[in-house]
Amino acid sequence: YKRQAIYRLEEIFGEAKTTTLTSELGVKPATVTKMISKLAERNLIKWEPYRGARLSEKGRAIAEKIVRRHRIAEYFLVKTLGMDFVKAHRYAHMMEHLPEEFFEKLYEFLGRPHTCPHGNPIPGVKPSKDILDSKPLTRYPLGSIVKVVRVLCTAGGEVIADIYRLGIDIGKKVRIVGFNDRGIAIEIDNGEKTLVEYRYAIAIYGIPIN
Repeated sequence: YKRQAIYRLEEIFGEAKTTTLTSELGVKPATVTKMISKLAERNLIKWEPYRGARLSEKGRAIAEKIVRRHRIAEYFLVKTLGMDFVKAHRYAHMMEHLPEEFFEKLYEFLGRPHTCPHGNPIPGVKPSKDILDSKPLTRYPLGSIVKVVRVLCTAGGEVIADIYRLGIDIGKKVRIVGFNDRGIAIEIDNGEKTLVEYRYAIAIYGIPIN
């Protein structure tokens, strides 16, 4: 769970800072510091004081196995059982401890999907060109029209829950119409306008279509 948290935060921020890990895991800063020290001692992470933690090659291999299970489970819960995205994200955490054999058989049964329902690549599968070319809304200039291809997730699902409540979803087109101190103003393809806070905008990845 700790390695998976670092993996997800690396996806969003490029590294996992102590403050964001504290929020992600719901523990005290002193607990996170102790956890980071233990992971570093086991050569599972690389830690730079005042910057943050990154998974080592060994740590990433372990984390990717867990993330792979999670995203296969999410795909099954949403695409086969019709569960909503946020519940599926939470229930998938409960399924991560099932045997590897179960997930590999489930993966074959599902037709070997490339991404989870949120558009995030399943580890072990080559990402599509759209995924490789995608970048967060924060990196697009005013007037850009962007097709959303993935929504990065945190462990608890709070980020994706808030993003979907804004009316943003995989495949939707958004036009960037303004910036302010709080976030990015966008117009969704149905004409609805909304403000996406920067903490959410960095988790929404898309490709330009204009």
